[in-house]
Amino acid sequence: MQIFQILSKLFPNYSKEAEQSNGRLAMIGFFALVHNYAITGWIIPGIF
Repeated sequence: MQIFQILSKLFPNYSKEAEQSNGRLAMIGFFALVHNYAITGWIIPGIF
């Protein structure tokens, strides 16, 4: 708990930036999944 208090003082916008980064990476993954399916017709080539 003490480490969270120290980090929140050093990086006040950490949780907001972390959520934005997580959302952006999730959308990149979804984009890659959709385009892979459009190109190959498989969700994961070689497996499904």
